[in-house]
Amino acid sequence: MTEASTAFQSGSASVGQASRLDLVRALFPDLAAEVDGAAARFAPPGRDEAFDAKLDAAAAALMPHAAFSDVADTEGARRAERSFAAARAACTWLDLELPQPEAFVESGADLAGLGQELARDAELWAVPTPFGLGAERWRAAYVRAAETVAALAPSASGESPLVLAAEAEREFKLLDTPPAGVPAVNSGGAAWTLRLVPAGERPPVLGLGFAHGPHVTLPEMLMLQLMRVASGVAPVDSASFTWLDGALAEGRLAARHVYDESELAIRITCREIGNQGPHLGARTPLLGESSSATPRR
Repeated sequence: MTEASTAFQSGSASVGQASRLDLVRALFPDLAAEVDGAAARFAPPGRDEAFDAKLDAAAAALMPHAAFSDVADTEGARRAERSFAAARAACTWLDLELPQPEAFVESGADLAGLGQELARDAELWAVPTPFGLGAERWRAAYVRAAETVAALAPSASGESPLVLAAEAEREFKLLDTPPAGVPAVNSGGAAWTLRLVPAGERPPVLGLGFAHGPHVTLPEMLMLQLMRVASGVAPVDSASFTWLDGALAEGRLAARHVYDESELAIRITCREIGNQGPHLGARTPLLGESSSATPRR
């Protein structure tokens, strides 16, 4: 086991507990303010943890969100709620406000179908994703994340833990484009999509070249990783590579994602589209049970 892995595991319990409270506070800011106000007025020193526990319990009683009331499966609804809570926490690093689930419904997202898929496959995460932010915005978000989680760290020179190959940097706009045919919500200067992304340690489809898509987009992978570390969960792709949607260099190259556990960094490298190997594969996103735009492979 690497030192990085040991450090992450040793800190995961405390990070997970702190992240959970952060997620609850992001979900219920009014309730958090009320409890904090009461604590400031009446609580003796050292009672912060007790008030946080009450906040946690009160928030749990209010779940699930009304937007997921059409999800017949309780587990699917619970996991959808958890995904949105993690996304809200990730958005604090992006300096963005996550659109409400209802906004995705109005744009055409099928929350009931998403919930059914979530209930069937424990490795799927619902990933609300902003497009059009640009490389610098994502790099800055990863710097902020590295200040609070153990799974990410700036380089020795203080640079962002998000590292882009020259080709990915040069054609970032192509990688930062919403996938065709996917409903989008325009909010906060970004186009937001909502899809399910396979989030197992390795891609579910391995050993294939870029032609065997469709593929997850770069912003979806970046958002998924922020959501996972905000939840106290290890990043994916520590021993694998995931192809990313959008051919580069006039169709000759494609970007791929990996988590560099030794450097605690997310790296986006590029290879020829025909490149393949046992550790390189695809995470095909899903729109939900009723959609055929991104079929299950």
